[in-house]
Amino acid sequence: MVFRLIPLLILLGTGVMGGIVVLNNLTAPGANLAFVEHIMTMDTTNMDKGTQWREIRSPALHRIAFVTILLFEVAVTVLSLVGSYYLATNLGAPADAWEAAKLFGYLAFMAALVVWFLVIQVVGAEWFVSWQSESWNAIRDSTRINLITLAGIIILRLS
Repeated sequence: MVFRLIPLLILLGTGVMGGIVVLNNLTAPGANLAFVEHIMTMDTTNMDKGTQWREIRSPALHRIAFVTILLFEVAVTVLSLVGSYYLATNLGAPADAWEAAKLFGYLAFMAALVVWFLVIQVVGAEWFVSWQSESWNAIRDSTRINLITLAGIIILRLS
């Protein structure tokens, strides 16, 4: 039963972190909206002619991207907290009930990978080459979150 606490703590931590991220985006949206704007306009990258055509300068599309990311962050938060509840209430349950209780955890971790791997690292860092930017680059933070997420998936699966 002690081993079952580990995925619960990782999932709960993911939910709390997600909640803080959502709170920050709701109470101070300008900071992260600016992040989205700079990444999509590619204005702090080397602007190589081979990648320059990818820039998006539409403020409406910047806001749509920001809101879409925020909705996925809300999903990470809600799914993580619901998943934590199910894991906590099934800590001492038989194996089949414990396996069923993992569903929301897997969904939460998938949503986290959408935000911090697919959106930040694949689209942001690679498509919009934000890896070239010294000021608008989230590779280090998203890598940290992705490693925790992947560890959570593995530990949840093994528990």
